[in-house]
Amino acid sequence: MKINALVTMCALCGSLLSSACALPSGIELPVVATSTVALSPTPEPVLTAWKSPDGRITLQVPTGWQIEHHEDAGRTLWIWNAPDRRGLVSLLVIASPTLLAEPQRRELLLQAVSQLDATAEGDVQRASDGTLVLEARANGTSSAGTAVPLWVRVSAQQFDDSEAIVVMAMPSVERADFVPRVATVQASLGIVPLPTQTPVPTATPAPFTRDAFDADEGRWFIGDDLRRAMTIRDGVYHMYLRMAESYYLSAPAEVERTDQSIRVTSRFDGVARIGVALRFKYRADERRDYVACWISPIQRYGCFRSEADNWTAYQDVATSDVIVPEGPNALEMAVDGGQYVFRVNGVELASFAIENADPGVPALYVETFDSAAGGFFDDVETK
Repeated sequence: MKINALVTMCALCGSLLSSACALPSGIELPVVATSTVALSPTPEPVLTAWKSPDGRITLQVPTGWQIEHHEDAGRTLWIWNAPDRRGLVSLLVIASPTLLAEPQRRELLLQAVSQLDATAEGDVQRASDGTLVLEARANGTSSAGTAVPLWVRVSAQQFDDSEAIVVMAMPSVERADFVPRVATVQASLGIVPLPTQTPVPTATPAPFTRDAFDADEGRWFIGDDLRRAMTIRDGVYHMYLRMAESYYLSAPAEVERTDQSIRVTSRFDGVARIGVALRFKYRADERRDYVACWISPIQRYGCFRSEADNWTAYQDVATSDVIVPEGPNALEMAVDGGQYVFRVNGVELASFAIENADPGVPALYVETFDSAAGGFFDDVETK
């Protein structure tokens, strides 16, 4: 017998995305995978400790249940299927550095139940630790084509930089066997936050940088995790953000100074703002100071200053046909004293003055909106 109602745990790998800057205005959960459960006798589950490959996530799960893993754009999903696919436990972790308000979390919970083709039984319950829980019923179909009632439990639990959705589902007749383990499974869930500070390049800081990215010489951060992928490959530095509504700066290993400049050849990878920054540095509390200018594939540009991650615009969003949507675009930004200038393809698009900015280093900048995106960078030259 198969349960077809548990289709969309993987569907939860949709666009519930946020960043340190903003939250989504809505939640959409498109289907990206399916899961089915087959009914046949299975022993009562014995729980065992599980840890994700990167060591960040821990959970008590039924011993011997087969595991599946899916990952996409800031979301990662694990499903544990019972023998003969008789039941399942699934865990979806959504990267969300900004904490979600409770109404958004309730909406997420209700959409999860709806996409499981389940009917809620009672109201959403709120545990003492803030976890939201909703039990529901659904129907599966036996191999003979008859309906099989299912018990479904969905929870939404918030962590420092992520939201975790846990689904447990099995035939209603076996609910009593599993319920004593529910509290243990829920309480065992732990998620260690991802680091927030930009990792430091391994090279010794230099007075300036000239890089055609023919090889990784340790001047730039290289890494791949749930939020982002930074690679040097095929002669370019690729900054790719897996989260929508997020931004990232990557700086080479350089000596901090006041007067400086950066030139780079750039191309868009999806719908992203890409650009350059000057006087980039971290404060002791890991908040960031810098001045950045960017372009977008719809031929827009702008400039702003970040003081402890608080932004002030110095060039309002404007449009210019010197920006080539398909690229490449040559970006250049310089500061002398307090005077900044930003050029694209040799044309000056912005000039402004900022006094009292502290020393820092040049950097590359990427910002996303509705989806994962990034930028390609080549022939970087700083002074």
